[in-house]
Amino acid sequence: MRYKKILSFLLVVAVVASLWFISKYKDDYREEVVFNISFTNIPNSIILLENSKEVNIPVEIKASGFTLIWEKIFDHSIELDFNQNTYIRNDSLFFSSTKSIKNIRKLKSRTYELLDIDDQEIALEYKKYVTKKVPIINQIKTEYSNNYYPLVQPFFQTDSVVITGNDNKVNELDEFKVSVDSKIVVHDTLTTISVDLKDIDPELNFNPQELVLTIKATQVTEGKFDIQIELVNNKNDYDVKIIPDTVQLIFSSPVSEFEGIDINDFDIYLDYDKVDDLNISIIPEVKIKNDNIISYRISPSQVQVLTIK
Repeated sequence: MRYKKILSFLLVVAVVASLWFISKYKDDYREEVVFNISFTNIPNSIILLENSKEVNIPVEIKASGFTLIWEKIFDHSIELDFNQNTYIRNDSLFFSSTKSIKNIRKLKSRTYELLDIDDQEIALEYKKYVTKKVPIINQIKTEYSNNYYPLVQPFFQTDSVVITGNDNKVNELDEFKVSVDSKIVVHDTLTTISVDLKDIDPELNFNPQELVLTIKATQVTEGKFDIQIELVNNKNDYDVKIIPDTVQLIFSSPVSEFEGIDINDFDIYLDYDKVDDLNISIIPEVKIKNDNIISYRISPSQVQVLTIK
């Protein structure tokens, strides 16, 4: 019986204490707390030293008692944009609390009213790397399968990158070669490959750090025509025999454009000005009049030219 009375008493005390705690700390109070400020979006060319990665600023806030207790126990950490909240003067880097107060007030995570902040200009210790902009050299190997053929050379979204980091390496760089471990097999009209440049050289920092290689291709098919060779520049009207006088032209084109290609898209001719012997083998010249022709070859590749004077 006595145990139940003690238990009931303790329960009443706990309820009364809770009600008192709630009624006391639900109101707003003014208090000074310390904000721990760190930075985001730090440029690759700058490294903050360990003692400057975070700055501590006393501020006066207005908040409920519960919020103040939380701030006192766990501290308050906020992140500010490096470029918007620091500045360089005489090659020294500074953070000003009063100049950043507007940006702190804009933070959506606030559960308090920011009343005042200590006017402090804090010097940040940092190291600045050499920075160089260099062209990108694509060394990624590609293999086209299933009759696919490149429409254009594979390309990145940019032709150069800004590199910082190891000063000795950066100073020696005139270009940056981009490669991956395995060959890219192309079997579609559009293929994209993402490359993290940090994987190629972890000692360096890059802007942009990630490159996207775009590979455009088309599926091709082959066709062929038997075309008679035309003799040009026979100014003396010699009796010229071309053996054979007809060759087979084998061409490739995108499947979608194949039906629009005909024999009139090709001229095959032999320029007699280039014949310097009465009996000679020569490679006929081919003129292509259709932009949809990707490649071509002739068979035989050479013909015999016999001149009878």
